[in-house]
Amino acid sequence: MGDELADYVVTAVCFPIGWPIVKLLTLGKYPVKGSWFAFTAQSQWTTMTGVAFLLIAMMIALKQFDIL
Repeated sequence: MGDELADYVVTAVCFPIGWPIVKLLTLGKYPVKGSWFAFTAQSQWTTMTGVAFLLIAMMIALKQFDIL
């Protein structure tokens, strides 16, 4: 029960963040319409792209990359 709820919360937050990134990288081919909560491979890739983006953004905000 708790794992399923966590899956839905992560998907609800991270899929919309990963959606434009995946659309841009695949030149609009993926993810297809209606795949948000479908739990398909492309939905999972899109969600994990959103997770990766959030993690990298958090690391930049916390100055983990010593660029300057």
